[in-house]
Amino acid sequence: MKWRIVCCMALATALSTTAVYADGGALFRQKCGSCHQKDGQAPPVNPADKAAVVWQKFFDRNRHATDISGVLTADELQNVIEYLKQFAADSDRPETAAIPK
Repeated sequence: MKWRIVCCMALATALSTTAVYADGGALFRQKCGSCHQKDGQAPPVNPADKAAVVWQKFFDRNRHATDISGVLTADELQNVIEYLKQFAADSDRPETAAIPK
């Protein structure tokens, strides 16, 4: 009985984590992609452009060139950061084609 509970909890965690990354990816392409695309207002960016720790530090240190608080809520930004880290250069599945360069 205990193993069923543990399995259900693990599955629920995995599914909710996948949803966060999926939402983060969609938010990244929709809200960040409008500027971070070829010939956009900002240079093209993809998750695999940086390591996960670099992405985290970038946002922790408020290094974004413009104020994005009007574009992304705090929860949306966290989803985008988690997505960037999940598919960062040092991840098992680096993603390079999220926003075409």
